[in-house]
Amino acid sequence: MQPAPAPPDWLNTVTELPRAGREASRLAWGRQALRRGLPRGDGHPILTLPAYATGDAGLVPLRRFLRALGYATPTSGLGTNLDRGELRIRRIEDAARFRAVQSKRVAERVERLAETLGETISLVGWSMGGLFAFDAAQRVPAAVRGVVTLGSPFGDPRGTAMWNLMRRLSGSDVPVEEQDFSTWLAPCPRPTQADRVPTTIVYSPRDGIVGAEVARMQGIRADDDWLQYREVDSSHLGFTVNPEVFRTLAEVLAHH
Repeated sequence: MQPAPAPPDWLNTVTELPRAGREASRLAWGRQALRRGLPRGDGHPILTLPAYATGDAGLVPLRRFLRALGYATPTSGLGTNLDRGELRIRRIEDAARFRAVQSKRVAERVERLAETLGETISLVGWSMGGLFAFDAAQRVPAAVRGVVTLGSPFGDPRGTAMWNLMRRLSGSDVPVEEQDFSTWLAPCPRPTQADRVPTTIVYSPRDGIVGAEVARMQGIRADDDWLQYREVDSSHLGFTVNPEVFRTLAEVLAHH
């Protein structure tokens, strides 16, 4: 088993909530000024995908901002993005299976939307939702015009602050050394030339949940023509309320 990457700095982790609160306050006070000078949207639909254990309600500020720019913002339809019943996560193989099931649901939603609306869809996913967005784009590339991920754990989940918490919540007693972490990394192969969808990975060195190393897609260079990285200063919980993240999204989505 390969050694686990270092988790986020503990200070960033313990200050997640107050930092996210400050980011939300900056958004509330500067909402009108934020939109000035940003590129307007062309009206195409953007499907936003929630983080683990959250739902569409947690993305309301982000969807409101995108609508103000002129985009359509259908909801994900995932409900609360949480493992239940047969999908309960007790080991990394279960997490990979949960990811595959949710990604398939997203791909089906994207295909239906593209057919109904008559145009391709942009996908914006926060944390684990970004993995669903990336995986769905590989399943139905013809229906997706671009993907943006926000602090998504593409790498080894042991390098996040959530891994041990998820194990405790699920009552997992499976030793780490008995788990196959390659099953988590397997859904992130280098896409074939035909399946490449423009993808932007937004990450923060001060993310207290998903470390920057884990948020960057391992083994793929940022100078590949279909992939780019954008660094921002944000907490993990603040990705959906942070003005700097919103400005970055507006710039990226204008090119989708």
